[in-house]
Amino acid sequence: MTNLIIINVILIVIIVGLLILFKKTCKTERSKYLVILMIAIATILCHYSSLMYHHFKDNTAMDFLVSNPNLVLPIYPCNVVMWLALVYGILRNKKTKFAMFLGDYIFWFGVISASVGMTVNIDFFMNPTLLDYDVTKGIIAHSIMLLNVLALPVLGFTKIRFERNLLNIFISIVMMYVIGLYCNLLCRVIGSEQTAYHVNSMFIIHSPFEGVNFLTYPFIATIAFVLYFIIFFICDLIAYKKGNRWYNRLIKNK
Repeated sequence: MTNLIIINVILIVIIVGLLILFKKTCKTERSKYLVILMIAIATILCHYSSLMYHHFKDNTAMDFLVSNPNLVLPIYPCNVVMWLALVYGILRNKKTKFAMFLGDYIFWFGVISASVGMTVNIDFFMNPTLLDYDVTKGIIAHSIMLLNVLALPVLGFTKIRFERNLLNIFISIVMMYVIGLYCNLLCRVIGSEQTAYHVNSMFIIHSPFEGVNFLTYPFIATIAFVLYFIIFFICDLIAYKKGNRWYNRLIKNK
């Protein structure tokens, strides 16, 4: 556990340092777009580096791929965020409604997914050592993704807007559920019911922790939505002056 804390502290310091560097040096739209795209690519490369590692180590890359379905399917929120971050990075116009929705989706889901992946890493708890490449790689990959999503507000790509943020996060939660259902159904059709149970995309079928049976996606999503509501409410109060906050805007619109 001490090792996990130490590596996370080091990674967080590096992330903060890089965010400060980006803020000071990225002054043009081109440089900002390039940074977002390059970090998204770095996240994917780090995530799939295990295949290269196992190929050269003992030629078991295919076995590793089969035993890790999240390398093939977006079975966890962080997998979805990782690929959508690449899509967002490729988009040339980041001011469209779709791009703004994608920015909210990536940022708000990514912050939680990446933070959990770093600090409550399941692979580490199953094998508590940093000498295992796959364990350490998983923590580092989540840290790169955290850098990616935090760079969005730092570089001005995402902004606080209570109404838009809340609507987008609701759509995002529903989309994550649909993606989870699809992945579980695909695993059941191609494999078996046992395969789908083992994959357990988005924790829809059962809780990831024994003895906490209620901790499935519907419960997690409900709690998450309430927390997001509180966060958006507080952020809106901070970001906007009295008279121009979300409830004031709602009254004006009516």
